[in-house]
Amino acid sequence: MFWLNVDHPTNIWKLHKADCVYSKPNDSTRKGVNTTKEEGGWFKFRTHLEAHEFYKKIKPRAVWQPCKICKPED
Repeated sequence: MFWLNVDHPTNIWKLHKADCVYSKPNDSTRKGVNTTKEEGGWFKFRTHLEAHEFYKKIKPRAVWQPCKICKPED
C-alpha cells in the first residue's frame, strides 16, 4: 500500500510506502484522507503506478516527488 500526500501550499505530491515514517495520513480541518481540503489531502493506493496515474490525471503540472526515505518506486 502507498499514500500520496497532496500538499496544495507547496504544490508537491509526495508518494510514500504505507509503513514509511513520514506516511502519517490524518483527517484534519485543513487536510483530508481520500479527499482534499484547504491544504490538500492523503490518498491511499494499492500500487505506486496507480498513484502516479491519479497524479497525471488530476494535476500533471504539480511536483511529483517520491519519498527519498522509503523509496516507493523501487
